[in-house]
Amino acid sequence: MLPTIKFFLVMLIFTLLAGFFFVPARTMPDQALVLLDDQHRTYLSPPCAGKEEKGYRLARAAEARKLQYAPDPRCGGEAGFTQDGRSITGNALERMGLLPPWPSRWNPDGTWNW
Repeated sequence: MLPTIKFFLVMLIFTLLAGFFFVPARTMPDQALVLLDDQHRTYLSPPCAGKEEKGYRLARAAEARKLQYAPDPRCGGEAGFTQDGRSITGNALERMGLLPPWPSRWNPDGTWNW
């Protein structure tokens, strides 16, 4: 093989392998449903609140961000409202149709998939 072709093949393999180590996180979409705790100025996910009978108010994530509420620490803080996505290489393979779509934590209507 020509040295140039061999170099490009090695670089392509290296790039694909390195792409597996970069995993972007998806943040909660604005239409996601959350429960607002107006007393503590925090928000919870409906699955995190469970069966608590507290006076939570149902709202969209966009409203919680607008009011500058913080994620409730009982729900994992900020980590409870993000989702690890596919690696960069995984995204490329998904776009090529070689992998199925990554399931989302949120439905298009804002409900949670928990």
